[in-house]
Amino acid sequence: LSDFKVEAMIDEHYIDRVRTGLEATFERQDRNYALKVRKVFPEVRNKQFKTEFRFEGERPDNIRAGQTYYISLQLGQPVEAIMIPRGAFFNTTGGQWIFVLTPDQKKAVKRPIKLGRQNPNFYEVIDGLQPGEKVITSSYDAFGDAMEIILK
Repeated sequence: LSDFKVEAMIDEHYIDRVRTGLEATFERQDRNYALKVRKVFPEVRNKQFKTEFRFEGERPDNIRAGQTYYISLQLGQPVEAIMIPRGAFFNTTGGQWIFVLTPDQKKAVKRPIKLGRQNPNFYEVIDGLQPGEKVITSSYDAFGDAMEIILK
C-alpha cells in the first residue's frame, strides 16, 4: 500500500495556489484520511492540471487503483467571509456595486461593494454587505441607471 499515490485533476483557476506540502483530506467509508500534495504538474490540459498526493498517517483499507474520490484541498487558512453567488450582475457592475434588498424585501437599493477572492461559483465581499443581507445577482440590463428597484 505504500506504493499507492492519489492523483487529482484540478481546475486551472487554482494552479497558482496549489503547491507541494498543502494539506488535503478525502472521505472513504465514513472516515477522513489525510493527504499532502507531493507534486504539482504545470501542464494544463482541458483546463485542468494534475496533482499528486501522498497519504499522511493511516491509509484506507481495500483501496484499488482507478477508484474515484472527491478531495478537499486546504488552499489557505479558513476565515469567516461573506460570499455571494457569481451572477450576471457582474457584467453591468464590474463588481463595484450591487442591489441589496431592504429588510421588508419590498425594494432593492443600489449599494457600493468591494469584492475580494473568488472561485468558479462565488465572490467574497470584503466591504459593503452585512451577513444575512440578500442581494440580486441576476442581470441588471433592465434596470438602467436606477438607484432602487420596487419588487412585486
